[in-house]
Amino acid sequence: MSRGVLLKAGVLLALVVAAVVLQLSVGLPSQAELRSTLDGLGGWAVPAFVAAYAAISLLPAGPTAVMTVLGGLLLGFGTGLVAVLGAAVVGAVAAFSLSRVLGRDAVRGLTGQRFASLDERVRDNGFATVLLARLVPLVPFSTANYAFGLTSVSTRSYAAATVLGIVPGSAVYVGVGAFGTDPGSPPFLLAIAALVLLTVLGVWRQRRTRGAAPTDADPAPGPG
Repeated sequence: MSRGVLLKAGVLLALVVAAVVLQLSVGLPSQAELRSTLDGLGGWAVPAFVAAYAAISLLPAGPTAVMTVLGGLLLGFGTGLVAVLGAAVVGAVAAFSLSRVLGRDAVRGLTGQRFASLDERVRDNGFATVLLARLVPLVPFSTANYAFGLTSVSTRSYAAATVLGIVPGSAVYVGVGAFGTDPGSPPFLLAIAALVLLTVLGVWRQRRTRGAAPTDADPAPGPG
């Protein structure tokens, strides 16, 4: 493996560690602080929220679900959903690109044929693989962004599948935030029901994936 590849991998690792340390040491603003800040920005409130959400989604374990709920609470359902979707896609593509440029070559050099075989299948079914991961997430949103950047799925397939796949979950979480002040309302109850359904599907998919895990003698699995 070349020195340049190792250097890029080191930069990526340093950025990830720095982001984790920053998240743990600084923390995130409270709901009241966010509301006060957005109220003071006037017409810049939505762009500011989008920028903050995109930045938080770059954290390896960024609390994007919390930010999505806050988007509905602070901006309302319609505006909140548009803002969340835009910010999530920007953050997802940025993290994906960062991981692709700095980490992919190192992963290819450090792993064996098993990863290469899996990577080839992910590439051949890139759109469907990303779409399924977004619809029924097995790993946190931010972590998945970096993970997909290490694979050979095309940027176009990744972005398109992300745009389509995050709509249902985003709508549910924004709905929880937007209608949470009236927990007996039909929109809130519908959002909670949809959230339970997504959770059940996620647990089912995770158990199915674990149950299908091959033994050492088995060939490399497909994308699932």
